[in-house]
Amino acid sequence: MEDPQLYIKKSPFFKMDKVQAPVLIFHGSADRNVPPAQSWSFFRALEYYGKTVKFVVFPGEPHGPQKLTHQIRKVEDEVAWFDKYFFKTAKPENEAFKKDSPLDVALRAKDVGTSAGNYGVAFSSKGKSLLIPEVVKRGDLEIARFEVTVGQFQGLSRDQQPAKPTKPNGYNLPAENVSLADAKAYAAWLSTLTSQAWRLPYDDEVKDLYENRDSENTLDYWAGYAPNPEDAARLREKAKELAGTAPLLKEVGSFHGQGKDDEEPIYDLGGNVAEWVLTRDGKGKVIGGSADCPADPKSNCTPAPEYVGFRVVRGAAKPAPPK
Repeated sequence: MEDPQLYIKKSPFFKMDKVQAPVLIFHGSADRNVPPAQSWSFFRALEYYGKTVKFVVFPGEPHGPQKLTHQIRKVEDEVAWFDKYFFKTAKPENEAFKKDSPLDVALRAKDVGTSAGNYGVAFSSKGKSLLIPEVVKRGDLEIARFEVTVGQFQGLSRDQQPAKPTKPNGYNLPAENVSLADAKAYAAWLSTLTSQAWRLPYDDEVKDLYENRDSENTLDYWAGYAPNPEDAARLREKAKELAGTAPLLKEVGSFHGQGKDDEEPIYDLGGNVAEWVLTRDGKGKVIGGSADCPADPKSNCTPAPEYVGFRVVRGAAKPAPPK
């Protein structure tokens, strides 16, 4: 107080014009060691001089972030900062373009296979144009981008004798009320039709794809909240007032696809119809979310038969992993 010029002389605040490195600032709003206002002043001064700076505030945190989500955010931001400004390995960003925005979803889906507006790949057989599933790579696995659709499943009945009735129109809806035998028969038909190996996936080779999925077309979507088991039972009964045998189903691809930025997206792993997979002893079970069950896997909800479908993979099965 007696010598304010000494304060100005020694304070880094008055030397911000000399800062050369990009600066990343973290501060907890409840910090009692360092007043948060000091970081704010630091940030504003660097901005004033046109420096590269980013300021991240952690609400309710003390001098160091305590919540795991905040700790993860801090590490991710630090790594990204070093990649961008030190290692120079980060790709240029368009800050106006937001990940998972409708535009992002549309751009990621622009290369999805369609034929006459229906999802799938056109395949000619006996003078007929049939729809077959489109596959994408996940490691060594080639897995269908979508659940097998009504349009694709009807190819079996068009090429041979009718296997089972399906919904008229609605070609892009998932095939539903499919038994394990019908799913296997469709994969066998695809193999004969294309001279490629098609099959149902084994649970151990696709387990990681189906776990920890963001909510898609599940009962949560239709309820507008995460229903408990009692509410779920009431909602399933209420849904029966809608027309159709499986009225909660949506067209495949209605929700964000799963995949990293450099991967082709896969859709509906966490909702729409629950899907048949095989266990290594040859038995079948359904996995993934469904439109008539809550997203919470602990809800112990069993999808109704009309909300069971399947997805296929292409290629020979690998041996089971050692136990």
